[in-house]
Amino acid sequence: MELSGEILDFFENEPYHQFATASLNGQPNISNIGAKYVREDGAIIIIDNFMKKTKDNILANPKAAILVRREKMSYQIRGVCKYVDQGSEYEEARKWMKSKGEKYPAKGAVIFTTESVYDSSTKPTAGEKVA
Repeated sequence: MELSGEILDFFENEPYHQFATASLNGQPNISNIGAKYVREDGAIIIIDNFMKKTKDNILANPKAAILVRREKMSYQIRGVCKYVDQGSEYEEARKWMKSKGEKYPAKGAVIFTTESVYDSSTKPTAGEKVA
C-alpha cells in the first residue's frame, strides 16, 4: 500500500516521526526517526544510524507502527519491516543517507511495508481506518 495525500505530505515534510516496535515477548519500544524517505514503490525506508532496541525488535518481530503528525492532526501507519545491512536495498539507502552527510554511519536500513493507516488525531474519527 502506498501513502498518498495528507499522510504522504506529513511523512515527507515533517522532520521527525515516532517509530514503535515490540520485542518477541511484547516489550514495547518507541523511537524518533528523521532519516527516512518513501521509495518509488511505496516502501518506507528508515535509516539505521543509531538503532539498538529498535533493530533487535525488528529482527525478532517485524510488526511496527509509525506515527506521523502535524500540529493536532496525526496518523498511525501500521506495517511490517525487514532489516537489511547488505545488498542493493541497503546500498540504495546508504547512498541516500551519505548524500545528507558523511557523519551518518548508515549501518543498515529498515524496509517498512505499509499494511494500514488509522486516524490518530484528537477528534471523533480517532481510531478509524483511513487506508
